[in-house]
Amino acid sequence: MKTNIPLISSLRQPFRSFLLLTLFGLITFGFMTKAVGFILVQRETGVLGSYYRSIGILENMENPQSGDISAGIELIETSPYFAYGDQRQVVSGVMPQTYNANDIFKWSNSTDLTQKLNVYVNVHTTDIWFMGELIQKEDAQDEQKKTIGYYLKFKIDIVLAGYPENAKQSQLKGILFMFEGNEAAIPIIQNIEIGQRYLIRCWEDPGQKFFPWDSPYNSILQIIPLDDEQLWYIPIANGASIDFSDPAMAPIKNKIDILNENLHTLNIIATADMSAMPRTQEASRFYFLTEGRWLNRQDNLDGNKVIVVTEDFATMRGFKLGDEIQLTFRPLKDTFLGYIRDGLDSVNWRNYPTYRNTFTIVGVYDKTTPSPIYAFIPANSLPPGFTSITQDHQFRLDDEYSFVLDSSRHEAGFVQAYKAPLEELGIKLTFLENNGAAYWAAVDPIRRSLAAELLVFGLLMVVALILAAFLYQMQRKRDYAILRALGVPAKQANTQLVLPLLWLGGLGIIVGSLPAWNYALDQAKATLSSLPMPAGASTSTGLSPLILAGLCLAVFFVLAMFSWLGAFSISRKPIYELLQGQTARPAARQKRTETRPLSQPLSSLSSSPARAVDQDESIKPEPAVNRADLVARRKYNPFSLSWYVIRHGMRSRLKSILTLAIALGFMLALGWIRQTMERSQMEIDRLYDTTVIEADILQTSSTTSSTGGTTFISRRAIDSVLNSGFVKESVLEAESVWSKIETNDPQNKFPGAFRVYAYDNPEALHSGLADPDSLVFAPGWDINLFTQPQTLEEIREKGLPAIFPASLLAQWQVNVGETVRITDRSNRTYTCIIAGQYSGLTGSTFYSTYIPRGGDYILLPISTLKSMEGTLTQFTMAHFVLDPKKNRELPQLRAEMENVMKVYTGKFRFTIWDEELAVVITQLEKNLSLLRMLHPIIVVVSVLIGVGLCFLILLQAAREAAILRVLGTPQTAVRLALLSESLFLSVIGVLIGLGISRFLWMASSLVPVGAMLADAGLYLAGALAGSVAGAILVSNKTPIDLLQVKE
Repeated sequence: MKTNIPLISSLRQPFRSFLLLTLFGLITFGFMTKAVGFILVQRETGVLGSYYRSIGILENMENPQSGDISAGIELIETSPYFAYGDQRQVVSGVMPQTYNANDIFKWSNSTDLTQKLNVYVNVHTTDIWFMGELIQKEDAQDEQKKTIGYYLKFKIDIVLAGYPENAKQSQLKGILFMFEGNEAAIPIIQNIEIGQRYLIRCWEDPGQKFFPWDSPYNSILQIIPLDDEQLWYIPIANGASIDFSDPAMAPIKNKIDILNENLHTLNIIATADMSAMPRTQEASRFYFLTEGRWLNRQDNLDGNKVIVVTEDFATMRGFKLGDEIQLTFRPLKDTFLGYIRDGLDSVNWRNYPTYRNTFTIVGVYDKTTPSPIYAFIPANSLPPGFTSITQDHQFRLDDEYSFVLDSSRHEAGFVQAYKAPLEELGIKLTFLENNGAAYWAAVDPIRRSLAAELLVFGLLMVVALILAAFLYQMQRKRDYAILRALGVPAKQANTQLVLPLLWLGGLGIIVGSLPAWNYALDQAKATLSSLPMPAGASTSTGLSPLILAGLCLAVFFVLAMFSWLGAFSISRKPIYELLQGQTARPAARQKRTETRPLSQPLSSLSSSPARAVDQDESIKPEPAVNRADLVARRKYNPFSLSWYVIRHGMRSRLKSILTLAIALGFMLALGWIRQTMERSQMEIDRLYDTTVIEADILQTSSTTSSTGGTTFISRRAIDSVLNSGFVKESVLEAESVWSKIETNDPQNKFPGAFRVYAYDNPEALHSGLADPDSLVFAPGWDINLFTQPQTLEEIREKGLPAIFPASLLAQWQVNVGETVRITDRSNRTYTCIIAGQYSGLTGSTFYSTYIPRGGDYILLPISTLKSMEGTLTQFTMAHFVLDPKKNRELPQLRAEMENVMKVYTGKFRFTIWDEELAVVITQLEKNLSLLRMLHPIIVVVSVLIGVGLCFLILLQAAREAAILRVLGTPQTAVRLALLSESLFLSVIGVLIGLGISRFLWMASSLVPVGAMLADAGLYLAGALAGSVAGAILVSNKTPIDLLQVKE
């Protein structure tokens, strides 16, 4: 291998080589920091965009609840925009050691002996089987003192099946036997004896209407036959038991075993992506997380053994996040929500295959409206064939199927392509509403601006690399000329010239890229890792090392390309020109130089302290006039100094252009970065100020009924929210009871408990009626007049308006427009105007969900009820629309309301529906803050690059400095001449950059003028520092040292 002269020269000049390496490192550091920030922001904004998923729903237009949609599913799966579908299925999972939640939907799980087995659910979860002693038996009488059944009280000694909170050993349990419908069994019950032990089966009847609400017999258990026929009990001797191994007892044993299975059955839904279910979207206001996370698609793809359960189940059975639940799965053939029903499954369930595994709780959720208590697992967490079905699809899930598109950007095109074909199949296509369009409208300009910013910074890096390569090759061109003069071929000489530069550049790229990579990722981790992410997405602040390698190779490729271009350019120059260190000059100028007489005196040498040759004595001494003229020429003035700077800069055009371009590029790049950050901040502020956030006071357990009078929302809690300064609008509803109503006829007095419900506005009242068309007002009244606010004085003076059920008015023979006297629950009496009447049920519309409340409610305006009851008003709904101007202060409101809700010992929670704000907009702002954190580093690196380039440029001016010194120019003047050139070019570049920035951004206030001037000042300070250091270093040497090449 031949000796590489440029490499040896570089090693013999370690200081210059180190400076060049440092310069490459700084250039790479600046570009890598910017590139990593750009990649992270592009990726994170894309991830945040996944929050606005296009979630579609298919419904059979003839039968939305149970109609077939399979043809529609097959059609949409052919779309290129179709990402995946979620066909949710019921799974029967039994917890061997744990009871399920004893929720209010057990009423739909009860037994109805008057219905066919395939019509009613008949899962018997409200049944209780026990052995116990009859200790009391008495007649059960109605309000008219008529005996309508028997009241039986047992002392339980053995519980065979039943919820532990419903039946325990030694507990006294009262049971009713009603005559109606059980006439044939009356003699059998009459024969039951006090003091005798029996095997008893009873059930909790939710539809029991035999007794008034304040009767001691209200809402108690009823006895039912053991065999669903006429076997009402089995006597058991004291101390004895029942032999269930007897074949005659097999049917009863099977019923008890099935009930125990059902009491331990968790209502499980298998899903492909719980996070994309319509009911888990915050916009639906249906399910919401209290702890942990939703299941996502990755859980399903990986088959993770994870589960999400309801808060009331977790609280009731003592589970918490991270606990494990052991489940036994069985594929039922005719199930209701995973329970074993009477019929096909009750006969064959023991023969079905089973699969047992343990699932970890990763999420706990609650519900805003009463609904079944479902648990959710990934569909692929089960082996194939372990889901359960219902014969003839009798019991189907409310939201059985949904699908997700690959991007919300494609929603409009998908609807246009498939809406009409689906309607031809009798299937309706709908998408959940989201703010995806607004999000992308705000983010796309930011992403484009960041891309343009990276491009500008990349171009600046290219210019800096070109200048660095140029400086290296100017430094090594004498070595190259020696190689060529020694006969080394051009191709081999080019390789030897470029190789040290590539070694230095490669090492500098690595040295600069690794700290930049680690610093940017550390800042990203500190900024982004603690923020919530969209459902279905996981937090990631790392990048693949392949990206680092790719960026390094890209920078190295650019350096190598321009290094070879520079070598090729040098190879075309004559060797003598490279040895002389001259730059190309115009031909005419060169000709004049060649014809100049060689005997022309070089007066500049006469005064040189480095003079090496004595003057020839034959040469006549110059006249005094000439010597005086020479002295005058040695002096300098600003004009001559400026002229030298201009002329020298014009001779070194490439170096001058690159120096000016670097200064101009840095100013434009820094200006672009600032305008990007300012524009992004404006978009984020706009999103903050236009995003409407709502909030609600909710019961901690949505399965609790408010009719018990124990879970009403207090007025104090509502006033705390209203007086917080955050509320823009509110919707309140309340409930009460009137103890007596009497008409104008003194004989017509109607005692009892008359339920009253109050609405906040006409829209809420109208939407709360199941049959709005039945609403009829008295002459002179309408819905707007009815809902006008009233003070207590106005109520006492004019009376209060109310809308009565038409059934009550017919029963009392009272017409609309008449007045009655009412007595409220505080025993105060008011005149009441019957302003209107309605028929049917009433309810509340909670967002898009209608919650039926029942019939026979007297309706009032909420303002009227608040005036009557004051602080005793019992609110059932408290909904608030918050002021968008306060969006940034929502954490303060949340903290204040948490303290307020603690007063109510966990009965209520204040829920702010700010997922979009927290997940998307706050995260977007954190991405911007990452750019702001990286910006000072980029500015510092830019200044250091300016310092290094100016310093290296002046190190190349040794020959010019020597000539100036030989000509007698003072050291100070030489320094000024040297530093003025690079500083002058930097100032020109900065001024042009400021002018362009003024035109593009500063005039529109996108970039603060002060910030741009500060950036310009910092860069010029760096250029001045580098120029001064270089000028001092060069001018401190003697002309002989400057002209000689020392290694």
